[in-house]
Amino acid sequence: MEKPEFEASASRSIRPVVGWERYKRVGITVALVLLLVGIPLIFLKIKSEYIAEAIFQIAPSYQKNMSADKDLELQSNSQYREFVNHLSRSVLRYDVLEHALESLAEQGIDPKFPSEDKRKWIERQQRTIYLLAIPDTYMVRVGIKSDNKEHLHEIVNAVMNSFLRTTRNEQIYGSDQRGQVLVERSLVLKQEISGFEVRRSELAGTLGLTTFGENTSNPFDVILAQAREKLVLASIDRSKAQAVLAAFKKRKEVPASSGRSVLEMRLQDNGLQAIRNEVVKRNEELYRTAAGLQDSHPARNPALEEQAELKRRLQANESEFETSALDNTQSRFLASLDETRETERELAKRVKQLEGRASDFADAFREAMHWTAEIKKREQELADMRTRINYLETESDALGFVRLITPALPAITPQGLGKMKALLGLMTASLALMMMIPIVMDYLDSRVITVGDAEKCLQVRSAAWLVEARNSVTQILIRDQLRRFASTLRRNKSRGARNVFSFSSVTVGGGTTSMVLELARTLVELGSRTLVVNADSLTENSVLASDGLGLTDVLIGKATADSVISQQQHFGLQINVVPYGTATESGIKRLDVLKVAIDAWAREFDFVLIDIPALLPSADAELLINEIGQVFLVVEAESVKKADVVRARHLLEKIDPDAVGLIVNRVPLENGGDSIKEQLVETVTGATSNRFMSTSQWSLRWNLFLLQVQKLGLRYKH
Repeated sequence: MEKPEFEASASRSIRPVVGWERYKRVGITVALVLLLVGIPLIFLKIKSEYIAEAIFQIAPSYQKNMSADKDLELQSNSQYREFVNHLSRSVLRYDVLEHALESLAEQGIDPKFPSEDKRKWIERQQRTIYLLAIPDTYMVRVGIKSDNKEHLHEIVNAVMNSFLRTTRNEQIYGSDQRGQVLVERSLVLKQEISGFEVRRSELAGTLGLTTFGENTSNPFDVILAQAREKLVLASIDRSKAQAVLAAFKKRKEVPASSGRSVLEMRLQDNGLQAIRNEVVKRNEELYRTAAGLQDSHPARNPALEEQAELKRRLQANESEFETSALDNTQSRFLASLDETRETERELAKRVKQLEGRASDFADAFREAMHWTAEIKKREQELADMRTRINYLETESDALGFVRLITPALPAITPQGLGKMKALLGLMTASLALMMMIPIVMDYLDSRVITVGDAEKCLQVRSAAWLVEARNSVTQILIRDQLRRFASTLRRNKSRGARNVFSFSSVTVGGGTTSMVLELARTLVELGSRTLVVNADSLTENSVLASDGLGLTDVLIGKATADSVISQQQHFGLQINVVPYGTATESGIKRLDVLKVAIDAWAREFDFVLIDIPALLPSADAELLINEIGQVFLVVEAESVKKADVVRARHLLEKIDPDAVGLIVNRVPLENGGDSIKEQLVETVTGATSNRFMSTSQWSLRWNLFLLQVQKLGLRYKH
């Protein structure tokens, strides 16, 4: 607040009190309780142990095998985690630990306690063996902690060997039994294949086949089809031969499609051609002879007759040749017709025979193909079984998903926290709690505890601070602080400052009235004429209460400013007091009249101390501060919250009085800081604190404790 502040009255500056000093008893108590509880637990529970640990890996994929050319992979991260949890829990299965114990017994090792049987040992190992997944890896740690290192690593390795063997057997579950079943089934298949092959060989002899495949067709169908085709061709040939013979008989000539014609044969016959040549030659001679003769010539007629005879003889030869050729050709056509008829008849007979045997051949062929399919199916099944048997024999000992990374090594050096380390850790934790708890409590405490808290919230240095009145010693310090504050007021007045002051607490019950009376008493003792005005409308049972006329009566015009002043006894001194008055329902009114009354009192008295209502709950306080112009805000320690003081500061900034002062009331000695205690000692004893406190605080408390114990012992004896 950028307003004039009242001069600080304390002779010694109040050092700020840290949270540890304020709540150190709580921190020390918590630390001591932690030590008292933790030390016995450390000596009873904490001990070093021997550790034997093995590491195995759970791969996310099953490597390539004989039946697959790719890895078998787990499809998701959650599926892999479930698989890891399943295998990790399988380490502690009863059968796994039982096999491990049997393997240890084969090695001559008996890890059981004398009082344990097999089941108790297995159950103890299920509680003792730990499994921890190594972060960001595929590996899992398996180990045992024990105070006895004998046979520790053998137990872990036996458990791991049993676990790996069981896991491999279960990843191809029942491989031995399944392999035996497959072998027996393969023998049955071989016997069936042998029987089918014998029957198929018999059918092969019947069918005349040596190979039976998917594309093999029935050979009888081919033979029958060929026979039928030949029969059709024979029928066609017969019909053709009949047509040729019919055409020959009708036309006396060979068809063009059946060879040379009769005329062509006659013309191309060598004998006829020779005769024909001779006839032509003789005819030419006879023609030349007859051509040169007259019709009456005797040689002409014989020539012509010979020429006609030659022609007749040539025609007779040609006719004879033609007749012979026709007979011969007809015989050929008849022979060809007989041939085609016989061929057709034989083929028809053959087709009929084949058709009679078709059903038998078809049944035999179907049966042969059926046995071939059965043989092939069983051969495929046998091949699959052989592949599976080979897979079981080879992959049953493969790595699979689980593999051992590091076997357990012999336990040599004990591991663990140890009693000394645990004790040091406990002491460190206790010391940290002892330092942190008070600081945290102080941070969480919303109250104003010390003078420094009030100064920070109001942003004004304190004009005075008063400790909490508990005994005569604190009363001495309070009187000393009041005298210092009164001296400050007198000094400010001598420098021309106003002599009218208002006093208001942040909330109701801040001890403002008692402090004002004590201040007035101190000022009177110092020779200053002082008037106390009660303007607090919120307090009915105030020590300034009176049945006479007062301030409210002056404001309503019922009395004058001088007539309401009365004398009140306070610790043997008469103090001038203006009570609140009888018009209690009217409240603070007529501020102009109030201002005139205050001016009149200020001229008559050296100091006018006005007790006004609490600032936050009363509007009268805001009105009075605005008229008076000077206010002391009284903050009660350990009662007022810091937020309320901040609100009061914001309200005073709005009112904007001439001067604002801070008085911290009822400051506790325990939480007020060592500076208050030192000032108390110096004020009461008149000596320095260091000289008076010749023994340290802790030593003094220890001596007092021993003295109390001694007194209790004396009482017990009496």
